[in-house]
Amino acid sequence: GIELQGPLQAKCRNAFTSRGYSESKLQNDVVGELKAAGLVLDEEVLLESWYLIDALVEFSDGRKVAVEVDGPSHFIDMRPTGSTILKHRQVAKMDHIKVVSVPYW
Repeated sequence: GIELQGPLQAKCRNAFTSRGYSESKLQNDVVGELKAAGLVLDEEVLLESWYLIDALVEFSDGRKVAVEVDGPSHFIDMRPTGSTILKHRQVAKMDHIKVVSVPYW
């Protein structure tokens, strides 16, 4: 593939990762339930692929699972949008982390 160099790479990385996020009530509820179930997790984790995920659950055997709480903007007619599908695929492939989507419904 093509690798960007120097300042252009930095600008692209900043543009990709600088989008603000807002935790939703649903996301807070899901994270609360995961913690109540005794799972160890970190919230709003920036992965090596530069994707920001809602929660990263780490199991005692070393496995990691990304939990994405996907609201209405992630779906069209209750099907994931292209950008949501791409993010989940790239996290699985590039970060070697399984992605679990929790849809808003």
